[in-house]
Amino acid sequence: MTRKTFTFQDFSQDCELSPSPNAINHGQYGLSVRVPEALRQQWPYNATAYDFMQFFRQPIQQYGFIEFPDLPVNKSNYTLAQRSPREHSYSTNTYMTDFCQQPHQDTPPYPTAFWLDQPRAYFATWLLTSTGVQEFMRYKQHKPHISLDDLHKVLVPQSLKEGWGSLVNRQSGLILIDNSQHCALYHARTCNFLAIADEPDFYSDAAMYAFNEMGLLHYIDELDSRRGKNDRDEQQMKEITVFMQQEQLT
Repeated sequence: MTRKTFTFQDFSQDCELSPSPNAINHGQYGLSVRVPEALRQQWPYNATAYDFMQFFRQPIQQYGFIEFPDLPVNKSNYTLAQRSPREHSYSTNTYMTDFCQQPHQDTPPYPTAFWLDQPRAYFATWLLTSTGVQEFMRYKQHKPHISLDDLHKVLVPQSLKEGWGSLVNRQSGLILIDNSQHCALYHARTCNFLAIADEPDFYSDAAMYAFNEMGLLHYIDELDSRRGKNDRDEQQMKEITVFMQQEQLT
């Protein structure tokens, strides 16, 4: 069967395109694509995250990140479902159990997708530029004993004020994030420290479904040992392998 494809232009005809409300670097990065509610359950608007990442490669690099507010989750072949750290107490993977992360790119140059079916109360994704990473490292070197959480407490608000960072992946919907050096964007898990201070004994948070081609094909079970196979699509995994092989030849 021939794989069905679509283009960014297909979406631009039916959807409202505007600068993301989370735009960074004075609006240089970030696009919002609002799919009309009546279209959200039909092709191609209900496609998998991998379809979006592969068919939108060029726009993702152009805009740095693309948000689809309130787009219903398609869980096919997610690499992990990240909830609150306490819900992952069984895991030895610090990306599952730490409240905050070092800024990083997942598997450059392949993009990453995050999908939420409801808002997260206690966590978000901190998206920042290479300038922000430099600021992060300078601050860390200046205060080598500071904890990662305390670094975030200082630098996340600073990044929002100065325009080199933004908080995304908090509301329901899909976000596609570039991991290439084209935009040199980095991301990290961070906390809503005020919400945690108000509810220090919180246990759960909305699940954030993550999608990444390299993670899917090579270390999916290492990312989340309890992920399970309910949403795995072996045929799609084969198609992703072929797509990546063809992409590397071009």
